Amino acid sequence: MTVVENGRGEVLDVGRRTRSIPTPIERALRIRDDGCRFPGCTNRRFVDAHHVRHWIDGGETRLSNLILLCRHHHTLIHEGGFAVEATDHGFVFGGPRGRILPRSYSPPPVVSDPVEALRREHAVAGLPMNDVTIVPSWGGERMDYGAALEALLWRRAHGPPERYERFTLAPNLQMTLN
Repeated sequence: MTVVENGRGEVLDVGRRTRSIPTPIERALRIRDDGCRFPGCTNRRFVDAHHVRHWIDGGETRLSNLILLCRHHHTLIHEGGFAVEATDHGFVFGGPRGRILPRSYSPPPVVSDPVEALRREHAVAGLPMNDVTIVPSWGGERMDYGAALEALLWRRAHGPPERYERFTLAPNLQMTLN
């Protein structure tokens, strides 16, 4: 049996000897994954190590064949038809119908002044925030589902408009349409 160790003599690969994960491998796994690796999941607690190639199918107990999953996503992998594969570029997840799940984005960084950050973001997009920004233009009338559906279908076919049209509802009240 071959045992692979890191520079401090901690075990990182025990091959097929055992399905149980030795503490040094689990420690390295938690440092590498820092929580559930399922796309979009941010759970860092109640995570379990999962053999990517199952141990019963010949998978080895080594760091490169292990991934952390929260209990919910671990159940989806085993019972929900989802799959995970290790590649040279990381882990790839597949859905029950064989579709590859897109990698998720990292959450945006926390800023010290979120209101000012939102104002800057809107200013760059040409959407000023002022005392009437949140005033609705809806007067309580029934929704015109035909007009709404037509607008959605037009936008689907043509994409978002190049520019925003502004119109005035009342003095000092400006709305933006897109």
